[in-house]
Amino acid sequence: MSFWLASINSAAVSDPGVVRECAEAFGSERLIIAIDARKEGDKWTVYTHGGMRSSGIDAVEWARKTESLGAGAILLTSIDADGEKNGYDIPLTAAVADAVDIPVTASGGCGSIEHIYRVLTETKAAAALAASIFHYGECTVADVKRYLSGKGVNVRC
Repeated sequence: MSFWLASINSAAVSDPGVVRECAEAFGSERLIIAIDARKEGDKWTVYTHGGMRSSGIDAVEWARKTESLGAGAILLTSIDADGEKNGYDIPLTAAVADAVDIPVTASGGCGSIEHIYRVLTETKAAAALAASIFHYGECTVADVKRYLSGKGVNVRC
């Protein structure tokens, strides 16, 4: 059995039709749209090219559009929170996860197990991406699973 996932960001913003084409060719369940967003005024704007170029597109509206085009999931990264280790951008994650019916993975800002707990319980995020806490040996995946499970969060074994 062959299983793989594709994640696209800049190409989809440049040509939204590529989302539909990929979903039709490979299946929505294999297509993840990566959204890198930065707060600008009272909205979040989608950035491309590794967070370097503003697209001028509202991140919440873009999430809705990609879902309507066939995206199966969203990987949402807060550029503002990424690398700061002060927690996920809860308002951004909540806004996007509330706007769509596909799974949203929160990314950017995780500095503790408690941050993972908060984003999973204070928003409709289906998952949370973390890096620094693992890379620097602050905890293990097993530690996170035990903590979340102990707090009543359903985790995969």
